[in-house]
Amino acid sequence: MRNAEVIRQWKILKTIEAGRWTSASALAREHGVTERTIRRDLEALQEAGFPLYDERKDGRKVWRLIEGYQQRLTQSFTLSELAALFFSRNMLSFLGGAPFAQDLESAFAKISEALPERSLPYLERIQELFSARPDPWKDYSRKQDVIAGLIDGILHQKQVRIAYYSFHSKRTKDYTVDPYRLVYYRGGLYLYARAHDYGEVRTFAVERVQTMEILDEGFEIPADFSPSEYARSAFGIAGGEAQTVELLFRPSMASYIRERVWHESQRMEEDEDGSVRLPMEVAPGFELKAWVKSFLPDVQVLQPAALREEISRELAEARSAFPPPGSAR
Repeated sequence: MRNAEVIRQWKILKTIEAGRWTSASALAREHGVTERTIRRDLEALQEAGFPLYDERKDGRKVWRLIEGYQQRLTQSFTLSELAALFFSRNMLSFLGGAPFAQDLESAFAKISEALPERSLPYLERIQELFSARPDPWKDYSRKQDVIAGLIDGILHQKQVRIAYYSFHSKRTKDYTVDPYRLVYYRGGLYLYARAHDYGEVRTFAVERVQTMEILDEGFEIPADFSPSEYARSAFGIAGGEAQTVELLFRPSMASYIRERVWHESQRMEEDEDGSVRLPMEVAPGFELKAWVKSFLPDVQVLQPAALREEISRELAEARSAFPPPGSAR
């Protein structure tokens, strides 16, 4: 439950930052934990360097932050650290609509206001030297309640009922799930959750969650579950049963293929004619098929046969949908 502690401590810090005269007992009631837990949280925040202190007000002990600590915080940054922060801002744009988005914008605004004037020209030049082209991102501005609810279910290990629209079946279906982890991948948020209907972990795209409800029933994450292990077989975001997939790329594409690590299980083998073989242990799903087709006609699927036949069938359907100019339909 380490993640739950971190989020709770972040919320405690936000409450105290807002200037509220907050007692440990009030914080305990707000977060549904004991005062002893809150005191441990406050001690952890102090050890992390946040200048918290307690004082008496109206006969009770309340917690405050030392005034002016925000200014001292921004002044402690070096120019190179500030440049790195502002450069990373572009990479965080995908969080639009997510619970932390407003806090990020507020943080950058405060840093900008606190910077000495001599720093601003330097940072403007940095933006001219470096640019970032993030993947197309998904708009979560209308999914704030869904994301917040999923985070709550993950942190408190509560089952969640979701109405989910399937890209493949084009239908909306209700699922009861144990939410394990939210994952960011190529501009989108995905939920790793055990779906009760299937008895296994599935991947859900957050933007396709139409509605969600937190249930009273709790769950335990299996001790042997690892998000990285679940995704190890994925060529993209969705896991599954790994198979040996072997591709053959023409010499004209070989140097491009050699320049990248496409999957951690890949083995690069070069033939005498300059072509490249790429065996991998992956789940042959939608993302793999799309990636393979993007290299046509410079790639062949050597195995598995089922993947080769499926791509061949889809290409035949595409040819019928896009006949050559002047041909009869």
